[in-house]
Amino acid sequence: MASWREIDRVRKDANGARELAQRLLKIYPGELTEWELDFLQSITSYAELFEFTTRQAEKLLEIRDDTEPVTQYRGFSIARMIRQCYEARLDLSEADEQWIVELHQRDSRSIRRRHLKRLLDCARDLGIIDDDAA
Repeated sequence: MASWREIDRVRKDANGARELAQRLLKIYPGELTEWELDFLQSITSYAELFEFTTRQAEKLLEIRDDTEPVTQYRGFSIARMIRQCYEARLDLSEADEQWIVELHQRDSRSIRRRHLKRLLDCARDLGIIDDDAA
C-alpha cells in the first residue's frame, strides 16, 4: 500500500504519473484487467493535466503494487509454495487446482502481488502453512 506522501507526490506530478502509466502498459499488458488498461491508457492520453485527483494517484499506485512480482513472502519461498501446492493439488477445488497447475507449468519462481492471497489460501487449505504464519 502506498503511503500518503507517495500518493500526494504522484498526484502533483502529472508527467511522472504519465510515465508510470506508460511503463506499466509496456511491461505488464497481459497482467492487467480491462478496466486497468483503460485507466492507464486514459492517463497516457492526457495532453494537458497539471494534477491528478487523490483517487487517481491512489489507483495508479495500487496497479503498480499489484503487478509487482513477489518471490518471497514472510520467509516463504513462492517457488517452493507453488511446487508443494502442485504436489497436493488434488485436495483443492477444481478452479484452484487448475490455477496451481497453470502456475506450475509456467515454472513460476514469482507471482504477482495481486495473486499472492489466492496462493496463500491454497497453501493454508493444504496445510502447507499455518493460519498464524501468513
